[in-house]
Amino acid sequence: MMTGCSRFRSLVPTIHRLLLAKTGPFRIATSSSSVRFCSAAMEDVKRRRLSLGNQLARSSPKKVSCSKLNTGSVGDLVLIEGDVVESRDSGRCLDIVDTTGSVRLTAPNSLRTQLAKMHRTDRVTVVGRVRARPDPERSEGERTGDIEVLVERIVEMGRDSINLAEGGYAKVEWPEGLSALDVTEQERGKCSSESILEYFRRREYTCAVFRRHDIGRQVHLVGWLEDGGHLPDRMMLRDSYGAIQLRVSTIPEEHRNGIPENAVILATGTIRARPTMAKGLPTGTVEVYVDELEVLDPNKPYENPVSTRRLNINRFTDRTHNCGQLRASHAGQKVTLCGWLEYVRMNMFFTLRDGYGSTQVVVPEAVTNAVKLDGIPFESILKVTGTVVKRPYGQENGQQATGEIEVIMDSVEVLNPARSRLPIDIQEHNQAKEFLRIEHRYIDLRSAKLQHNLRLRSQIIMKMREFMINRCGFIEVETPTLFRRTPGGAQEFVVPTRKPDHFYSLVQSPQQFKQMLMSGAIDRYFQVARCYRDEATRPDRQPEFTQLDLELSFTDRHQIMSLVEGILDASWPSQLHPLQLPFPRMTYQEAMSRYGCDKPDTRFGLDLRDLSTILSSNEKMRHGVATPDFGAFAIVAKPPNGNPKTFKTALTKVLKEYPRCKFAVSVVSDSWTESSIVNLFGVRETAEIKERLKLGTGDLMLLGYGKASEAQEMMGRVRLALYTELEERNLRVTRSVLAPNFLWIVDFPMFAANEETGQLETVHHPFTTAHPEDMHKLRSKQDLASIRSQSFDLVWNGMEIGGGSVRIHEAALQRMVLNDILQIEHSHLQHLLDALESGCPPHGGFAIGLDRYISLICRAKSIREVIAFPKTINGKDPLSKAPVRITDEEKRLYHIRTVDVGEGEGEEEEKIEA
Repeated sequence: MMTGCSRFRSLVPTIHRLLLAKTGPFRIATSSSSVRFCSAAMEDVKRRRLSLGNQLARSSPKKVSCSKLNTGSVGDLVLIEGDVVESRDSGRCLDIVDTTGSVRLTAPNSLRTQLAKMHRTDRVTVVGRVRARPDPERSEGERTGDIEVLVERIVEMGRDSINLAEGGYAKVEWPEGLSALDVTEQERGKCSSESILEYFRRREYTCAVFRRHDIGRQVHLVGWLEDGGHLPDRMMLRDSYGAIQLRVSTIPEEHRNGIPENAVILATGTIRARPTMAKGLPTGTVEVYVDELEVLDPNKPYENPVSTRRLNINRFTDRTHNCGQLRASHAGQKVTLCGWLEYVRMNMFFTLRDGYGSTQVVVPEAVTNAVKLDGIPFESILKVTGTVVKRPYGQENGQQATGEIEVIMDSVEVLNPARSRLPIDIQEHNQAKEFLRIEHRYIDLRSAKLQHNLRLRSQIIMKMREFMINRCGFIEVETPTLFRRTPGGAQEFVVPTRKPDHFYSLVQSPQQFKQMLMSGAIDRYFQVARCYRDEATRPDRQPEFTQLDLELSFTDRHQIMSLVEGILDASWPSQLHPLQLPFPRMTYQEAMSRYGCDKPDTRFGLDLRDLSTILSSNEKMRHGVATPDFGAFAIVAKPPNGNPKTFKTALTKVLKEYPRCKFAVSVVSDSWTESSIVNLFGVRETAEIKERLKLGTGDLMLLGYGKASEAQEMMGRVRLALYTELEERNLRVTRSVLAPNFLWIVDFPMFAANEETGQLETVHHPFTTAHPEDMHKLRSKQDLASIRSQSFDLVWNGMEIGGGSVRIHEAALQRMVLNDILQIEHSHLQHLLDALESGCPPHGGFAIGLDRYISLICRAKSIREVIAFPKTINGKDPLSKAPVRITDEEKRLYHIRTVDVGEGEGEEEEKIEA
């Protein structure tokens, strides 16, 4: 038993910290019989407790979800939580989103600095007062666009969620004498055979254990169904320990309705956040999105489901835990941590960081003099052994996952000291230029952003693989990277060989190989493929990139699109809004006529309006743009729309790229039909335009006219630039707060004429077949420009993330397209034609650009932020300085002769645009 003095001696580190915060450094002397200390420490503890009591005595705010707030809530004190989607005005405005919608938080000056540190996807919980937004800042397109929440205090920042298991939620109580997984008598009574009983015996989870921290977990649950309420796509799965709601929208209705009463069910799916919480249910914050729902057959032997046990990422290492793992429940445990030295304070505290998080370590007074932390360079590798303790009351850090605890150090070992001055800092508030960060990527990779992005990328690709292999029966096949040159399409990288005048080319895609796999009875193929194109690099392009490539036999366009939707849904991050399937579909023709673009951003309006029929006879407008294919397209922006005089300046960059088109801007007034606009349109035409567009006072009309296809494309880009301007002026809802908007574009033209030569070229690639309704035109080679293809693109928020098509599987038809229509010499494709001629089934496929897709999920500014070692805009690698010169000996080996054009070896720092 501890003596009074020994008990008090255990409190010395706590008292030391409290006094240090108030009076500065000092030493507390202790002995077995007496302890000298300053009474100010105890007074400080009393003061802290009194302050906490006052906080708890305040009136309780009402907890609400984002979408529940409206003008009727003005004046209410609310508790609200959500994930950050955007921060503006240095933390003054913060848009947050939960599973129901979004709302804007406004911070007073006293809290602005704290909120400015929040990043996208960080979670924040605040108490605030609902108030009406100022008129200029209201947003008609947003459900909560008329109000905002003025933050009064921050409850929590940067953690997953507040503890929803408290405040009305029942506690889980196991039946007496049982462990958390034992089979109860009630469950035995439900089992009509030993094989079903085996599912209960071997389960890894019961229905009662899941909470918010389990979101994203793949689970197998066994139990029986009970009434799930009035919603047809909800069911309640129960066992003896509790119940959890199942979301069964992916299960056919006839299968759901055909489940016998008292049947035992095996449900396989993913834990996700429940939009509407059920307070009477311990699992009321989550639900299971069901992938498979099986009625267990008593006569069928037990089949072990795929294991879903937690991974132990500390196995095979010297550490017991990682730096982001420790919680209050670990208090009292002896642990070993390994990581990078991040911060040091007063030679008493330091922070150890790894790829999973960071932990505060306390250096006891007994070893302070022995361990000189100030002499260890930051970012050195340390191994720390110590004991986990809870932080003193009031000193918890709510912004840190491990903020409830600290580790009292027993020993520290410097495994590898870093150099004293590193070239870049990994802290986000002090980031170096991107060129330097890529040059020293091995340091930049330690940043929280890149750690998050690369780990999320790995998880998404793994889930894609699991879905395709385990649930769809695909096989992963690696195809060659070294191939032969393929004329047409993108420029390829050439690889020399030791045989004179013979070269490989790096593949642009596995297109030809996967078609030959179909001929070889590999009827369901996929791979995570590396592809190469020697083209100018952009923020969303790299010379080498990765795509999820797939192909399958005996299919059609609709089935391929359904497969792709399933892949995305199965791999979609659980912390984001669930996908709404199926994705809407739009024809190429409709996309161009409404948005002037074949990859439209449909999160906002501003559709193009065709005025060609009204203005086509206007000789004044046709002057200078005379063309038989005249077109005029308008965009109308309703108030508030800012100062129209500044828009034309903002749009100059777009307009300069269309010299054969003209552009006009006009604000509608009460006397608009009698204004100077009549001089351009004409009296009758002006009145007709006002009537057709339903123009009102204050409306802003933008008009582009000239060659129809060019004017349409120009106005499509004007539409995007205009909305960006309105966003930046807070005149429209910010697109980033809106739910992801996926869209299929179908029925692309099969051929288009080259503007310079007039020769027909394929819009997609020469292996794409025609739409079934237009196949007769292709076979007869008639009206080729009107033929629609069976190609299709997937667009997300105005970005193309993938494309696919049904292929030509007849050798004769493929030869005819290459020879007679495209006039391409095809001897280099003889291997593919031979495969088609050898009995090739109908087939089609798709490819998802993983770099671009994952960068959109991560809300990254460019794909470089989701690639471990990216290239710059010109395709250069600042890290290794590639591409580089080779020696004369290597040139002779590969029969290469180079011409010196005077370029130097040195490279100046390159500016990288976002």
